[in-house]
Amino acid sequence: MPRKPLVAAAIAVIVVTVSVAVGSAAVTNTIITSGPSGTITTDSATFAFTSPEQGGFQCRLDSSDPADWAGCSSPQSYSALADGVHVFEVRALNKPLNPDPVPAARAFTVDAHPDLEPPQTTISSGPSGTIAGASASFGFESSEEGSFECRFDSVNPDGWTACDSPQSYSGLADGSHNFEVRATDLAGNLDPTPAVAGFAIDTTSPETVISSAPSGTIETSSASFAFEASELGTFECRIDSNDPAAWSACSSPRSYSSLADGNHFFEVRATDALGHVDPTPAFASFSIYTGPPKPVAGKTFNLEPVEGSIELQCPGETASAPLTGFKQVPMGCLINTRHGVVDLTASKGSSNELQGAHFWGGVFVATQDEGDNQTVGLKLAGRRMCERRGAGKEATARISSGGKHGRRLWGSGKGNYSTSGSYGSATVRGTTWLVVDRCDSSTLFKVAEGTVAVRDFVKDKDVTLTAGGQYIAKAPIPRLNPDALP
Repeated sequence: MPRKPLVAAAIAVIVVTVSVAVGSAAVTNTIITSGPSGTITTDSATFAFTSPEQGGFQCRLDSSDPADWAGCSSPQSYSALADGVHVFEVRALNKPLNPDPVPAARAFTVDAHPDLEPPQTTISSGPSGTIAGASASFGFESSEEGSFECRFDSVNPDGWTACDSPQSYSGLADGSHNFEVRATDLAGNLDPTPAVAGFAIDTTSPETVISSAPSGTIETSSASFAFEASELGTFECRIDSNDPAAWSACSSPRSYSSLADGNHFFEVRATDALGHVDPTPAFASFSIYTGPPKPVAGKTFNLEPVEGSIELQCPGETASAPLTGFKQVPMGCLINTRHGVVDLTASKGSSNELQGAHFWGGVFVATQDEGDNQTVGLKLAGRRMCERRGAGKEATARISSGGKHGRRLWGSGKGNYSTSGSYGSATVRGTTWLVVDRCDSSTLFKVAEGTVAVRDFVKDKDVTLTAGGQYIAKAPIPRLNPDALP
């Protein structure tokens, strides 16, 4: 059984008493000649004693009560003694049976059942699993009185240090941690199986990744997204919104349907088991186009009549035909807009962006090179008014002298276009402009809004026109040589 701290104090007091008693016994008639002293490891004790008196002896054990004195003879034995401090006293009697006034005494300690059992250490409180904070505190206890030693994140035998419950740690890094504590009892027995607590710290937010999503332009009104996170937890999604209240719980894959044509953006963010929310949601943007098939740069245009009547004749066709609705056409078609307005849509290439403009009042051939951001070329075509069928040379000359009639084309829209006449070209990027091949051997350029870059083929120069401006590129007039006349 464990020894108590008070034992040492009791022994000290008794030893002092015994010492005094023994010292006094030196002048008395009672002498203890043998018997235990100090600590013995047996639960029995035998004492021998003597006296010159002939009246006998009286003994008592562990008592200060006068009534406990009892007759005894040498040697006097005791058995089944309890562990702890004991005091044996003996006094001689003379013939008149008067007792020795100063009995002989002997103090000793029985330790017949030494404490060899180690204590059991128990952790009563502390973190487990994964925690969100960077500190931890542990409470612990032992099956016996004694002291404790702790070590943290170490397997070094020298890592044990004295500690008391509760034991706290702070400033801990993210990751796994291990706490151990062991007790030592008052007999010096050390717990060979320390109590252990393992836990982890996570103070970081998860990272969210979109593993699959539509991109660019898709030709369906539905979209599906797959995503994952660097930690286990939950997800929240939102689409086409910056409103914090628009986030809602979701799982992968997340699908949407009946989406409108146009641009869309999708966001998803993860929340880990400790409640950390990804501050940088994963993001995917895309566009939806469920209308007619898109034109292909350098290969096709989309045409659609806006008003009036449009005539169309494409390569390989022997005659023109009315354009009555949407139609995707190849490069090089002859488009007649003298009596109507047509919408022409072209592609900007790999970006899938489109450019469109309205054209009216003339006849032209539309072309575009393959590649990205290529200009749509519009070449004026058809007869000038001064070149009507059946008109003789005299009539042609008379019409030409006015200089007001010819091949022409109005255009208005956004994108890269170049309208070419006989003597010049106009390159635009979103404006309203007119190009006319006149019967007086000139090409007229007018700008209603925006800016036009004019190239004069005759003078080999560039001119910039702004709204309200105009420019004429005119062929040189040949001079007659009188010597060459008949």
